[in-house]
Amino acid sequence: MEYIRAQTKPKDGKLLAIGHSMGGILLYAMLSRCGSEGREPRLKAVVTMASALDYRCSKPLKVLLPLADPAQALNVPAVPFGTLLAAAYPLASRPPYVLGWLNDLISAEDMMHPELLEKLVLNNFCTIPTKLIMQLTSAFGDKGLCNRSGKLSYRDHLYKSNVPVLAIAGDQDLICPPEAVEETAKLFPENLVTYKLFGEPHGPHYAHYDLVGGRL
Repeated sequence: MEYIRAQTKPKDGKLLAIGHSMGGILLYAMLSRCGSEGREPRLKAVVTMASALDYRCSKPLKVLLPLADPAQALNVPAVPFGTLLAAAYPLASRPPYVLGWLNDLISAEDMMHPELLEKLVLNNFCTIPTKLIMQLTSAFGDKGLCNRSGKLSYRDHLYKSNVPVLAIAGDQDLICPPEAVEETAKLFPENLVTYKLFGEPHGPHYAHYDLVGGRL
């Protein structure tokens, strides 16, 4: 952000920040930390897509929980999530579609071009540090996502924010369900936040990655 400010030299010194999934989580964490420390975030406005601070209603993400303790106990520095997903993809994309449910986590039916979906699965996901997985598990607790020490709950200081926020959700997002996005949005001052749900009862529908890679 400091590099972009130096290159663009905005008159008010503020940037517009847009984040999808983890990117939106990082922006929420930044706003919360600035609120807790009484600092100015120097952001004109924030847009988050498929992001939340409390994932108790997300069943798919709970697959991370069983990975955390064994990885920590075995002192494994990281979990090769991207490699595992790439290896599983043929079982999700070809008959008899043993792991067909994986596609639903990424994209709603007919919303992403098949070649783009394949590239996304094979190239987008990476190795996840064990320390990050351990921290993410806090998003399934009563306090919501916390910092690594567990002392700062990012939910607790969003009400202090003075930055306008647009929180976008997808109607068929199983990873970050609409209710999770909406609950996080409610933590901001009401006059500064807008919640927008993409998707209609009879289609089109939006899963987790359709908000950035869908046909529409």
